[in-house]
Amino acid sequence: MVINTNVEAQRTASNLMDSQKAMARSLARLSSGSKIITASDDAAGLAVSSRLESQLRRIDAVIDNLGNAMSLSQTQDGYLKNIGDAFTRMSELAMMAQDNTKADDDRKLYDEEFKQLIAYVTSSLGKNFNGVPLFDTTGTAAGIDITIDEDGNTFTINPIDVTV
Repeated sequence: MVINTNVEAQRTASNLMDSQKAMARSLARLSSGSKIITASDDAAGLAVSSRLESQLRRIDAVIDNLGNAMSLSQTQDGYLKNIGDAFTRMSELAMMAQDNTKADDDRKLYDEEFKQLIAYVTSSLGKNFNGVPLFDTTGTAAGIDITIDEDGNTFTINPIDVTV
């Protein structure tokens, strides 16, 4: 029995297979829009790409942290504005109650509104933002650290001290 081999056919088949693999890799790059599909495409480039992607994700997290800090400050500002409006109305009610031309029933209504405003101010001072107190009513509340850059540097937002 004689076995014949066609060396040229085997070489051609091998070249065809290599060409198909290269074409498949090129199509994968084209379809993904990325130069690096696997680590074997460019190991150093993949390492750089991974490092940059990690850095971008850390920066995105910092941006989220700063957005939350802004929301906290805006919430504090809104409550302070409403508390200031309540104090303004309370002083107005106190002045109106001193007017001798007002009836006792009017003064009772002023007093009732005044008490409601005091209750509003008192309840506002106990408010939290995601578990973080907006106001320090004891003089001992700790602040919250906000990460401001990818290196982990922080700044502290303290609750507004409303102690007397």
